[in-house]
Amino acid sequence: MFSIDADIHAPDTGGRRALVADDDPAQRDALTRHLTQRGYRVSQARDGMDALTIIGTEAPRFALLQRAPNDDSGERAAALAAMLYPHTQIIVTANADAPNDGALEDGPFPVLRRPINLDQLDRCLDALAV
Repeated sequence: MFSIDADIHAPDTGGRRALVADDDPAQRDALTRHLTQRGYRVSQARDGMDALTIIGTEAPRFALLQRAPNDDSGERAAALAAMLYPHTQIIVTANADAPNDGALEDGPFPVLRRPINLDQLDRCLDALAV
């Protein structure tokens, strides 16, 4: 059992917004630049739990949430975001060397391996937009 402090309220209209939650500033910045070039207004968070408040406030269309190797907060944040804010499509990012335990690959969210291949991200975004 766990608890979180999150400011949960009805979000405003999100429009073309996206959120990148990643503990690596270089990865966050690269993804932010790419999504901005695709026409998104992008917000950033250091982790999934910080992302929950932003999702609730800004109602982004997409949120990229990092799955850390030894920390399940990203997975918990993804599950909570999907439950509390179903208007936001969740994409999970995971380290390329993370063990493939199948937990999220068979789950409800697409998983992209880090470092993120931008062409693969574009295909994922296009598929979710349908």
